[in-house]
Amino acid sequence: MSAKIVGKVPLWLIKIFIRRIIHPRLNKDAQVVPPEIWENVGKVIDFKDTKKGIDFVLERGKMRILSFKEGIIQIQIVKEDFIFPESYAIELDPEHKPSLTVEKRSGFIIVSQNSKNKDKLRVKISKNDGKFNLIYGKNEKLFANAIPLISSDNWYSLQYHSGSKDDHYFGFGETAGDLDKRESTISFWNKDSVAYQTTETQLYQTQPLQIIVRENGFCYGMIFDNSYKSQFKNEKQEKFYQTKYSVSNLGINLYVILGPTVDGLFEKLSKLLGKAPFPPLSTLGNHQSRWSYYPEDEVRKLADTFISKKIPLDFIHLDIDYMDDYRIFTWDKEKFPNPKKLSDDLAEQGIKLIAITNPGVKIDTDSVMYQQGLKEKYFCLNPDKTSPFVGTVWSGKCHFPDFSEARTREWFGKHYATLTEAGISGFWIDMNEPAFFSTEEYPINDMIHSNNGNFTSHEELHNVYGHLMAQATFEGLQKILPDKRIFVLTRSAYLGTHRYAGSWTGDNIAEWTHLQVSLPMLMNMAVSGQIMIGSDIGGFIGKSSGELLVRWYQASILFPFFRNHAINKTCSQEPWKVGKRKEALIRKTIKLRYSLILYMYNSIRIACETGKPAYRSLWVDYPDDSNVYKKEWAETEYLLGDKMLIAPILHRGKRKREVYLPKGIWYDFEGKEYEGGKTYEVSAPLDAIPIFVKDGSIIPFIQEYIQHTGEIDKVSFLIFSRSTAEGTVYLDDGDTLGYLDGDYELVTISAKKRGRTWNVHISREGQKRKYVKIGSIDIVGQDQDNYVIFEK
Repeated sequence: MSAKIVGKVPLWLIKIFIRRIIHPRLNKDAQVVPPEIWENVGKVIDFKDTKKGIDFVLERGKMRILSFKEGIIQIQIVKEDFIFPESYAIELDPEHKPSLTVEKRSGFIIVSQNSKNKDKLRVKISKNDGKFNLIYGKNEKLFANAIPLISSDNWYSLQYHSGSKDDHYFGFGETAGDLDKRESTISFWNKDSVAYQTTETQLYQTQPLQIIVRENGFCYGMIFDNSYKSQFKNEKQEKFYQTKYSVSNLGINLYVILGPTVDGLFEKLSKLLGKAPFPPLSTLGNHQSRWSYYPEDEVRKLADTFISKKIPLDFIHLDIDYMDDYRIFTWDKEKFPNPKKLSDDLAEQGIKLIAITNPGVKIDTDSVMYQQGLKEKYFCLNPDKTSPFVGTVWSGKCHFPDFSEARTREWFGKHYATLTEAGISGFWIDMNEPAFFSTEEYPINDMIHSNNGNFTSHEELHNVYGHLMAQATFEGLQKILPDKRIFVLTRSAYLGTHRYAGSWTGDNIAEWTHLQVSLPMLMNMAVSGQIMIGSDIGGFIGKSSGELLVRWYQASILFPFFRNHAINKTCSQEPWKVGKRKEALIRKTIKLRYSLILYMYNSIRIACETGKPAYRSLWVDYPDDSNVYKKEWAETEYLLGDKMLIAPILHRGKRKREVYLPKGIWYDFEGKEYEGGKTYEVSAPLDAIPIFVKDGSIIPFIQEYIQHTGEIDKVSFLIFSRSTAEGTVYLDDGDTLGYLDGDYELVTISAKKRGRTWNVHISREGQKRKYVKIGSIDIVGQDQDNYVIFEK
């Protein structure tokens, strides 16, 4: 079915066609089916202390325990040799690894991490059957009765149960379904998931990170770092929750990361997996996309319409139709005769362009890129390890860059100069699972990767293909634009891809259920390390109703990545396509986002530095509050930073909703005060978004209308308190790496009420240049705005 006819037939018929015809073709090789028959690795035969760790010889395998860093232990289980490839996820190579001690007891061997920390980790292994418990502190179990299993066809499994009946499971990256995954099956084999169902837990990405949080606030994480096809099966038992992790080859490669606090866990994960790059300020603005905007005049008209209607906009996205016959790194000269002039003209209006790239290189003897790839052997191979593999995508039959090779990544990355020279400012990579139109003619598992001289099957590298393309893109652009911050958006990912790219929730549907599931999907992506995330506003497939589009914009108001994207012109959902009244409501929502954009910018900056997500679930800040784990609150409310809570309307026709506010005092934007730890019914007519601010907060706020982020001038402040408050605002040039050398300004503002007057103290850090111009200061909900400013 051509995308051009979507919108002309009923959505229910399109979904049936996609799920019965398209999905089976695209996902023939994507099923993850662990074997039914397993064998225990058996009792401990021997063990010894090596330079790497403690090695155990088991009846039917081997186990190695390594001290990775204080509070982090690595456990590997294999049949024969400990041969694990260099990790694509783990970045940290600790200089100091705490030593391990071994203690033999009757029936057990205990391996302990030497640590001054009282919460040190210990592994207690049964000599009789190889089962083990992970313990911290005096005798507190993280998990218990971990059973290593193997199968005759080289699958491995680790079956274990929770240490507490109050354990909640988060993470696992981009999956639909419930936020809490303690009763879910999650499969990892990245696939093109167009029009996925809201219960689907196998999508475009592989993020094998399980975060376990208890209702007393204790938490820890488990990373199963193996790129082969894998699955987590989490089930409720009578007294606990059980997980069965299965992977199709190599072995178990497990990292256990002790929090024990939430902040402690994210700090360790950030060091272990690496930090996300600080994005350009403009990427937090409004993005408009469609498959596709062309020719050039249509792009110009789109930009002019946003400006004439006073709807803020920073980016327009160019989908695949800007290319010459879908050949990557080319321009269709009829549709876009002068892309550089287009980019320059739009830049004068404050609007930038993002262009899409797919991995397939069209088989075309006139193509320089094709010729280079053949000559230098940059492409993935057939099983003969000589001829290049062929797959069919948008441009027809293609070869695919072998991103496992460092030299291929460098070659591919250089080609982005074609886009940067045309003035493209953002880079969107897609179809990089990799996705083919059919795997019948060209079975994907036939693909071979050279892998720097070590021929490797695609089965091993499939789940990291998109990750490696993101790396090639990011690192190539770093060389082309050495002084600039790089923004890459990727569809496919592996754990650690956040070091190179942001992501979105893929080809969703214009339905209320997809709006509802977007919040928990993004929450789990966020705690898995991803920073710049969002969903396609309005839904990609199908035509959004006016009410749905308004509510989707409102729900997304503080999503880090904020993009309206639709499948075709028939389904266009630009703000003015849903009537003047709803256009006005969308305009109001986008303006409010721009008013709060510096609060978002500072929250994103902190997330990039600490690893604690900016967009986050309630449990991240309130893990010891049992209410934040309840589905009605956990999946319908979110925090942005530590000061703002958003409780959007997610159901058709609703004009009010129940809201749960965690402990403390909260205020709405009218200054109404709410006592935390309670639920409230709040009014939410179509022009309103329930947003709450924590007591004692000072929020930076752009009072004046701005068309784009380049127009930010004065920064006002909103005080939400009856007595004392504090806040910060951060600003730099928004585009370069100058902030790393101190070219920024961080303004700290504190306020205290004395009698009827507020004393406001302002201090500045950074270079002497003042990026932040102070505007008005408003005490929300109070008629008297008397204040005196004291500035250092």
